[in-house]
Amino acid sequence: MIKVLIAEDQVLIQKDICKKIEKSEKNVEIAGTAMNGQDAYEKILTLHPDILITDIRMPIQTGLELIRRLKEENISIKTVILSGYRDFAYAKAAIQLGVDEYLLKPVSVEDLRYVLDTLEEKILSEQDYSYQQALYRMLNSGTLIPDYLLNTIRYTVCQLMLINLNSCATFSFQDWLPYENELEEILKGPVVNKYLKKGETVHLCSGNTYNQKLLVFFLNRTTEEKLDMMALELQKQIMKITDAVTICISKPVCSVNNLAAEYKLSKTQLTNQLIFAHSAILHNREFLESSQDPDVTLQDQQLENFRFCIHTQNPNVLLEHLDDFLALCDQKRTTQKQLGNCLKQLLHICFDSTGSRNLSSKELEIDEYLSNCKTYAELKLSLHLLFGQLFRRKIPNLTTSANPETLVSEVKEYIRNNYGRDININDIAIHFAITPAYLSRLFKKHSDVRPIEYLTSYRISQACDYFAHSQLTVREVTELCGYSNQFYFSKAFKLITSMSPSEYRIQHQEVE
Repeated sequence: MIKVLIAEDQVLIQKDICKKIEKSEKNVEIAGTAMNGQDAYEKILTLHPDILITDIRMPIQTGLELIRRLKEENISIKTVILSGYRDFAYAKAAIQLGVDEYLLKPVSVEDLRYVLDTLEEKILSEQDYSYQQALYRMLNSGTLIPDYLLNTIRYTVCQLMLINLNSCATFSFQDWLPYENELEEILKGPVVNKYLKKGETVHLCSGNTYNQKLLVFFLNRTTEEKLDMMALELQKQIMKITDAVTICISKPVCSVNNLAAEYKLSKTQLTNQLIFAHSAILHNREFLESSQDPDVTLQDQQLENFRFCIHTQNPNVLLEHLDDFLALCDQKRTTQKQLGNCLKQLLHICFDSTGSRNLSSKELEIDEYLSNCKTYAELKLSLHLLFGQLFRRKIPNLTTSANPETLVSEVKEYIRNNYGRDININDIAIHFAITPAYLSRLFKKHSDVRPIEYLTSYRISQACDYFAHSQLTVREVTELCGYSNQFYFSKAFKLITSMSPSEYRIQHQEVE
C-alpha cells in the first residue's frame, strides 16, 4: 500500500484531490492532509508517507520551501508539485529541486492516475532493492532490518530456501555462472508464484558463494507440503541447466530478523549433508534431530592396496583403485564432506611415502576440486592429474617439471593459439598435465592475473580488433572468440571495455 500526504491550503481543492485519488482505483492510502508547509513537514516525520502532493503557494511555508527542507535533511519521499500557475519560473524552480512530478490545477483523474502509476513503480522498485540489501545485511551480518522497511511488508511467518548449484563451493575459478540469468528467470518465474497466495511475497537474494541463491518468503501461513512441492518443481527446472542442485528449506519463524539463525543453520547443513554430484532437498527441521549418516571411509584393505601401489611405484594400478573407490562413493551418495576427508586421508598416505612437507597446499587442492567439479568424471580427471604429479616427484625418470616462468609463457601461448575454442582452466591444465589449482596459483604468481582472466582479456582484445577492422556481426565475433552465448560475450566485453560491442564499433567508426 502506497501512502500519500496532501498539502493544500484550500479545503475544497484538498477534498477534491482526495476523492479523485479514491476514484483512481489505485492501491493508495491517504495518510493525512495538511494546510501549510510546516504542518506537512511535521506529519511527514510522524506518518512516513511515500508520496507528497503539495501546492506551491501555502502560508507559513510554501511547497517549494518544504521540498527544499526535505532534500536538505535527506528525507526520502517522492514529491509532486500542484499549482494553478502556468508560470515557467515555478516549474523551473521545482525541476532544480528534483521534484518527481508536476500537476496543474484543476487535476484530472487521468493525470492523477498517471502520476500515481509512475511513482508507484519507482517506489516499489526502490523498496524492493532496499529490502534486498537490508535482507542481505541481516542474513550475513545480523544487522537488524530498520522499522521503516519492516512496515512496508505484511506477513504472519517468513521462511527461506537456500539453493546451491552443484558442489558446496569454497573456491571458484569463474567470474560468473554461465547460466546466471536462466537461474534467476526460474527463481522469479511461475514455479514460485503459483504457490503464493494473495498478499504473500518473495525476495530473491544472492548467497555467500557464486553458486548460491536465496528465496526469502513472507507468508500468511506456512505448510510443509507447499514449500516441498515448490522445491521439487524448482529442482526439476534447475536440473535443465546444471548437473545437480541442493535445496535447503528452513523452519518458519515469526520475525524476519530471526532468519539469520536459520540461514546459518542452512549453511551448516549444506556443509555437512550436501551429496557430491547428486541433487537433494534438505530441511533444517530434520538436521539437528536426525542421526548423522554413517561415514564412508577407506577400509584397511583399501589403504593397504594404495600403500602397495606407492611402494611398488605402480601409478596405473593406484588410479584404478581410486576409480573403484570413487564409483563406490557415487553409488552410496556420499556427502562432499565425507568424500573430502577420505581423499585427504589418501593424500596423507601418498605424502608420507614421498616424504613431502607441502601437505597443506595439496589438501587445499582437494578442496578446490570438490568446490569446482560438478561430476565424479570431472573429479576423477583432476585427481588423476594430482596423483600423477606425486608419482613424477617420487620417480626421478618421470619428472618433467619445467621452469615455472617457462611454463606460464607456454600457457599464454596456448591460450593465444586456442582462444577461439570453448576452453576453460581444466582444459588448459589437462593439456599441460598439471592440476587446475597448481596452474592457477603459478599463473597468478608470475602474471598477477588468473588464467581465466588472461583468457577473457585476450578474447576481448581480439574481439576489439575484429570490430575495428571488419564488418563481422556481433554473433560472428562471439563465435570466433570462443563464446557459445552472445549474451555472456557482451557481458564480458562491457565488463572490460565499459562499452557494449555496438557502442565500441560506432565509436571506432567515428574516429576513423
